[in-house]
Amino acid sequence: MLDLFPERLKTARENKNISQRKLGMTLGLSDKAISAYESGRTYPPLDTLLKIAKELDKPIGYFLQEDTKEASLISKIDKLTFELKDFSKELEEVRTVLLKELEKGCKLPPVTPEGKT
Repeated sequence: MLDLFPERLKTARENKNISQRKLGMTLGLSDKAISAYESGRTYPPLDTLLKIAKELDKPIGYFLQEDTKEASLISKIDKLTFELKDFSKELEEVRTVLLKELEKGCKLPPVTPEGKT
């Protein structure tokens, strides 16, 4: 029942961009405890599991259920959300560069709705 817990904990934590240390501090645990959970050396008590689920915005079943359709979809959504955040960061960087170029007086060619100049 808990075979997938370590992997799902690590994935959920990383997708939220939270370090083991930060998660541990939020939960009143050490980063070593979080590491032990993620490696499968030990498992958290139920009250800690509830706190983990709440902190990582996951239903508790996400950590406990076998590879169900729902858990699989949640994992895929998490991965896409993480990738979207990365894409948004890259897009913001491009926007910043373009704005700086415009401030310098750089003339950019007009762009049509089809993306052709």
